[in-house]
Amino acid sequence: MRFFTRKTNHRRSVLCFLIALMLCLLAAVPAAVSAEEMSKPEYSKFSGLDGKTVGMLTGAPFEDLIRSQAPGVKEFQYFGAKADMQMALKNGKIDAMLLNNAVGVLTANNYHELALMPEPLGETDFGFAFNKGSVERSKWQDAFDKIPVADRQDMWDKWTGTDESIKTIPEQSWPGENGTVRVASCDSLPPMSYRGDKGELIGYDIEMILLIAKELDVHVVFDGMEFSSVMPSVASGKALLGNGSIVISDERKESFDFVPYCPAQYVLMVRAAQDQPSQGFWSDLKTSFYKTFVKDSRYQMILSGLGLTLLIGVLSGFLGLLLALGLVFVRYRNHRGINRAIQVYTSLVSGIPAVVILMVLYYIVFGKIQAPAVVVAIIGFTLIFGARAFGVIWNTVGAIDAGQREAALALGYSEKQAFREIIMPQVHPRCLHIVLSQFVSLMKETSVAGFITVLELTRAGDLIRSRTMQAFFPLLSVALIYFVLTRILLALVRLLNQRLDKKHRARLIKGVD
Repeated sequence: MRFFTRKTNHRRSVLCFLIALMLCLLAAVPAAVSAEEMSKPEYSKFSGLDGKTVGMLTGAPFEDLIRSQAPGVKEFQYFGAKADMQMALKNGKIDAMLLNNAVGVLTANNYHELALMPEPLGETDFGFAFNKGSVERSKWQDAFDKIPVADRQDMWDKWTGTDESIKTIPEQSWPGENGTVRVASCDSLPPMSYRGDKGELIGYDIEMILLIAKELDVHVVFDGMEFSSVMPSVASGKALLGNGSIVISDERKESFDFVPYCPAQYVLMVRAAQDQPSQGFWSDLKTSFYKTFVKDSRYQMILSGLGLTLLIGVLSGFLGLLLALGLVFVRYRNHRGINRAIQVYTSLVSGIPAVVILMVLYYIVFGKIQAPAVVVAIIGFTLIFGARAFGVIWNTVGAIDAGQREAALALGYSEKQAFREIIMPQVHPRCLHIVLSQFVSLMKETSVAGFITVLELTRAGDLIRSRTMQAFFPLLSVALIYFVLTRILLALVRLLNQRLDKKHRARLIKGVD
């Protein structure tokens, strides 16, 4: 009876969790509105931002520019993605956000609860970023200059317009005899650079780069990532150039060279002066569901992200376990130098956050090597899981009575035989369930792989959110998938633990069928 009570209470807690999660996200379902013109801003003058908070994308060094026009700004907040910043503005967590004119006008046209302030902060140019002193920059500049101005304007009208059917990029049908270049591209800033219906990178920047590449007769490989990762990718040498609504500033010129390709303005976006009428909760919810899963078959992006999450988690868990067992065997030999090296490795991995380990591997260790981000993620999580599993297994080895080893040696076993045939068979059933619990935690930790451009489950949800600017279903679906996945894995761990526990084994009496 007590068992059924515990099971009922567990189900009740799960249900309460899901209800609470839905209630927390309901406020993020935006109203579906229609308007014939842009909304009026809540603040029409920079003085209205006195004591207010302004949001910027991480890597955008424009605090001094904002304070030059709005000296009374209280503080700045930084976001990794425009979708997060836009939701923060809509929900009142910040009071304004810094954008460029291309992204700002498109956002104002599509989301009428937000509006642009009438005065721009300043003028500059959009630019493709190259490493300082890059000899390739002048070649790309010369090739860009050969593109007719009329063609550039046609492209601008195409990507900033509302006709989605014409927003396609050309195939790379030219020979590409001068090789292949890798480009770091922000994948969440329409109309300049973002992911299309099938997850491919499209936008004004992308098409412009392809036109230049055709002139240079090179092929291009685009690596999609968050805006904050574009410049580090170029600086580390993983990409020849970077793009994605990059505006040229004096501070950026100190570290990078640019090919300017289009005039740009700094603009501030705020909430609209008056809330727009909603179509109703259920209508809004239906619209949100359609935009998240049905439109452009975006559910496929979720499934693809889940596949990458499982791939990284399973491979990292398997390889990490092999690494841990190898370290245990080596550690058992008790060589002073090796023991010290293992201690340093486990201390470093346990003392550094997983996301930092991944970024160090991706941008520094493999900075000059064109290793796929998925491979780097698997290596990183293998090192992380290997260190954790080693700690669990080695502590279990230490808990085995030392007398058993001495008895095995007295019976003629070698040190290696004693460890393999006497010690390890007792270690496995004692620590396997703990190691598997660590594996469950590892599966959830793979959500940070998006920081190194891996399009795993969480990153897929973020990209959908950046297209729809709606948080409810993208976040809820990702949360539910992780929840179900971990519950399944934990159930398997409990089942295995019961099979290994003698108390739960069926009792057999010899001689009785």
